[in-house]
Parts: sequence; structure tokens; C-alpha cells
Amino acid sequence: MFNFNHVTISVDNLEDTLIFYKKFGFELFKEYHDENVDIVMLKLGDMILEIFHYQEKVQLPEHSKDLGIDLKTIGNKHFGLGVKDIIVAKKFVEDNKLCNKEITITKGRLGKPYFFIKDPNGNN
Repeated sequence: MFNFNHVTISVDNLEDTLIFYKKFGFELFKEYHDENVDIVMLKLGDMILEIFHYQEKVQLPEHSKDLGIDLKTIGNKHFGLGVKDIIVAKKFVEDNKLCNKEITITKGRLGKPYFFIKDPNGNN
């Protein structure tokens, strides 16, 4: 009856955000613009990433910039992209300079390897 529809993020810099996510294969799906907000939907397979860019913004709280601390705060934390080979994915991110710090692959508590990066706005 239900299926996954979309994830939404708010951003400070729409242009840099679109460049960033398009490098992962996201493609423009829909968009809306008015004097207060730009809304852009990108699509990757069946996944939709909805991006809000308001003219008047509220910056991310400092505690939310550190994922290790922010995981304890109630609310959305990140979204994940699946890959066939995490080593190849890590190399892709590094080669395309999509992360400005060293990437560490970690084996999760549930046994799946992962790594985190942030988009140009600090979203995980």
C-alpha cells in the first residue's frame, strides 16, 4: 500500500547543492520558484530529493553540525545512498572532491559498512 516517496532538505546555496547531487546521478524532476522560495526536486531511480531554498534562512544549530552529537537529538539525521561496492564509492567521492575531509569506512552496528559525507550546506 505504501512506498517511499521523498526526502526533503533545506539549503543555503541552491546552485552548489544541485551541482553536488547531480554528480551522484540525481536528475532534475520538478521545480517551483517564487519571490520567497525555490523548490527543486531531483530524482535518482525511484528516490526523490526535494530541496528547499528560502530567501530568508535560519542557519543549522551548531550541535547539528556534529553527527556524533546530533544523533541523540530527536529528528531526521541523514539519508543514505546504496552502492554495490563501498570502496569504489569512496574513491568516486574522493576523486570528485565531494568531501573536504578524510573519509573513514565504518562497519555499522547492524553489520553494514558505511561512510558519511556532508553536502555543501552541511546536510548528511
